[in-house]
Amino acid sequence: MQVTYTLPADSLNENFLEQVKDSFAGKKVNIIIEDVNETVSSDQSELFKKMEILRKRIGQIKVDPDLDLSSLANEVNL
Repeated sequence: MQVTYTLPADSLNENFLEQVKDSFAGKKVNIIIEDVNETVSSDQSELFKKMEILRKRIGQIKVDPDLDLSSLANEVNL
């Protein structure tokens, strides 16, 4: 079993340790502590603008009408 906790360091207390002990009773555990870099999430309009820039850079993509996409997908999924 694996559990990832992401929480402020200030909330680490005896109750948290007891919860971990209860969850993994009788088992060996690895405890790794690392700092988490907060990432700023873009709003949808910002993501749309980025997508539009990429779409314009790529331009039109033409697919050969004789290409059998179903058989190609089947080959990939083997």
